Amino acid sequence: MPNDVYSLASKRVRVLWSNWQGIFWIEIDNQKALPRLASRAEFEHLMASGEIKSIDDPYVDIAMTPPKKGSRAEEVQDRAWDAIKDVVSTEPEIYERKTRGNLLESALKKSGATKQTVYRWLRRYWQFGMCKNALSGRYDLCGGPGKAKKLGTKKIGAPRTRTPGRGINVDESVKSLFRVAIEKCLLNESENEFDYTYNQVLIAFGVPLPSKPEDLLNVPTERQLRYFYEKEYSPIEITRKRKGEIDYLKDFRPVLGTSTSEVSGPGSRYQIDATVADVYLVSEQDREKIIGRPTLYFVVDVFSRTIVGMYIGLENASWVSAMEALANAMLDKVEYCASFGINITNEMWPTVGLPEAIIGDRGEMLSRHVEVLSKGFNVNIENTPPYRADWKGVVERYFRTVQVKMKPFVEGYVTGKVIGKKRHGKDYRQDGIHTLYEFTQMMIKIVLFYNNNHLLSTYDPDKDIPDNLPHNPLTLWNWGIEYRTGRLRRPAPDLVKVNILPHTEATVTEHGLKMFGCYYTCREAIDWGWFEGNYKGPKKITVAYDLYSANIVYIRPSNRYSDFIIASLTERSRSYRDLTIWEVWEKNDVKASTAATSKLKKRSGSVNLVADLETIAKRSKAAQPKPTINKAEKVKNIDKNKKDERKYERQKKGTGPSKPSEGKSDNVIPIHGQIDSRRSFRLPSRLKDLLKEDPSDD
Repeated sequence: MPNDVYSLASKRVRVLWSNWQGIFWIEIDNQKALPRLASRAEFEHLMASGEIKSIDDPYVDIAMTPPKKGSRAEEVQDRAWDAIKDVVSTEPEIYERKTRGNLLESALKKSGATKQTVYRWLRRYWQFGMCKNALSGRYDLCGGPGKAKKLGTKKIGAPRTRTPGRGINVDESVKSLFRVAIEKCLLNESENEFDYTYNQVLIAFGVPLPSKPEDLLNVPTERQLRYFYEKEYSPIEITRKRKGEIDYLKDFRPVLGTSTSEVSGPGSRYQIDATVADVYLVSEQDREKIIGRPTLYFVVDVFSRTIVGMYIGLENASWVSAMEALANAMLDKVEYCASFGINITNEMWPTVGLPEAIIGDRGEMLSRHVEVLSKGFNVNIENTPPYRADWKGVVERYFRTVQVKMKPFVEGYVTGKVIGKKRHGKDYRQDGIHTLYEFTQMMIKIVLFYNNNHLLSTYDPDKDIPDNLPHNPLTLWNWGIEYRTGRLRRPAPDLVKVNILPHTEATVTEHGLKMFGCYYTCREAIDWGWFEGNYKGPKKITVAYDLYSANIVYIRPSNRYSDFIIASLTERSRSYRDLTIWEVWEKNDVKASTAATSKLKKRSGSVNLVADLETIAKRSKAAQPKPTINKAEKVKNIDKNKKDERKYERQKKGTGPSKPSEGKSDNVIPIHGQIDSRRSFRLPSRLKDLLKEDPSDD
C-alpha cells in the first residue's frame, strides 16, 4: 500500500503509488532521490526472495508531530503545502519525469518559489510520510527551542538605515502593554483598525500630546506590534474574538476539504452518520426491563457502497460513539465479529485501512481526535452544514435499507403510530424481546449480506468499470483496489486506537497519577520520579482513556501522536477495577453526595460542641468566688494545694459501697476476731505504707 516502507539491500524505500502493473517508490535517505518505477512482478519477486523486507517507518515521529500554532515551522509547512497540495494528488503523473515538469509550473507560479525549493518540498513530502506534517520546518533541531533571547541594553536586530533613532527592545513591560492594547482594541466585535490600536500603544507608552516627529524615535514600532500580534494570537482566535462566537460558528466554521471532489477508488471518501434504530430492546440482565432504542452508526465507502464500519450501542450520537465507528472502520473485522459469536474470514469483510477523506456532521467532526486524523494520518475531514442530510445521501439511504431488512424478524419495531392515540392501540414498546447483544448479531449478519450478496440497482458506474462487473459492494471494492489504486493506507492499530480515544489531564500526586479519583502508575513514571516527595516537574499530564474500561490509561508524554505509555490502576484504587468510566463517574457522584451529608453532620456536631463548651465555661466562671487573698499568696502554695487535691481525688475514687441499713444482721463472723472499726481502708499513697506489716499477719 502507499506509504509502506521496505529495506532493499542498504537502502530504505517508501512506496508512493501502486496498481496491478507497477509500483512507484523513492529512497527515503537520499537527499537527491526522485520517484522510480518498478514492475509489480519484479517487486513481488524480490519480496518473495527476501531481498525486500517490510520495516517500520523510521520517520513516523515526523509525520505524527504537528508544528506549534503560530510558529515559523507552521508557516513553512503551510507555504509548502499550499504550493504542492494540488500536484501531489495528481497521481501517477507527478511521479513520471515527463509529466512532472508541466505539473510543477503551476506550483512555481502559485508559490513564487524556485524550482529547487519546490523539488525539496516534494522530496520531503514523499520521504517523510506523504502528509502535511512532513513539510514542517525542522526548527526543533537547531537553536534553543523555547528559550527567549536575553535582552540587555544593546538594541537587538538589524540597525536602522533610513529612519532616525535607534529604537527599543520589546521587553516584558512592552509586551504587557501590547497585550492590553490588542485585547482592548483589536480582539473584540468593534473590529477597530490596527492603526488605531498602535496609536493607543503610543499614548500608553507616554508619547506627549500633541506629539512631534522627534517624540516617535525611540518608541515601539508598528512592525514590532504587528509581529507580536501575529505571533501571540492565532488566526482562529482572532476570528472568534472579532466576529463573535455565534457568527464564527455560522460563517467561519472549519470545513476541511470539499464534498464535490472526485471519488477515484475505495477509500477516497467515507461517509459517517448516526440514527436511532427503530426497535426497542430489553436488558440482558433482566429481560423484563425495556432499555429503549439503540444508537446505530454506519461508515460507508462512497465508491463501492460497502459498509466499512459500524457502531451499535446505548450511547447517544456524539464524537465518542463516532470514534468507535471510525475505529471499527479502520481496524480488522474478524476479531470484532468473533466477539459476537460470528466467525468470518478477512475476504468477507476486508475493509481495513485509513481513507483519504471522511464526511460527517460537524458536531462529531470537530474534536481533537479529528485533528489527529487530519494532520497525523493525512485524512481530509469534510463537514456538512446543519439540516443537509442529502450531503450524506449514501449512508442515509443505508439506514432505511437495513432497518427495513430487519423488520420482519424483530419484535418491538417502531411503527410510527402514536402510542395510545386510538382505542385498542398497540404499544410496540411492550413487544421488545431482543438484547443489545442479539440485535448487534442481527445487524452484523445484515451488513455481511449487503456487502457480499446485495446488488446495487441505482449504482452509477464510471466509464472504465466493465459492463459485466456485478454492482455488488465487495465486488466493486475489490475491483477498485486492483484497478483504481485504492486510497487506503494501513495504520498501526495501536496508533489509531489511542489517538481517537478521549483525552484529559491527570494530576501527578505522591499516590500516583490521579484521574477521575482513580490513581494510576507505570514503570516509566516511577523511573522519572513523578511520585517522589521532591518532584519539581509538571503537575498536569495529558492522558487518553477508554470509556469502557478504567483499568488502564495511556500517558501522552509529548505532543507526538505516536508517543504513549500504558499506566494501570494502583492498589489504592482497587475498588474501581473492572469498571467503565461511566461507572467511575457514578461512583464518584455517590461518594460526593455521602461526603456532603457527612460534612453537614460534622458541622452540626461542631456547633453543638461549641455550645456545650461555652456552657461549661460559663458555669465555671459563675462558681468562682470573690478573691480573699492577694495574687502572691494565691500562687505561693501551688504544690501543697495539688497534694491536697490529689488526696481528695483519691478519697473520692476509693469510696467503697454504702453500709447496710440498720436493723438488718448480716451473720458475718470475723476470722481474726473483732477489728477496730476505726481502721481505714483508703489506698496507700507512700511506699512505706505499702510495705507496712499488718499486726494480724502472725
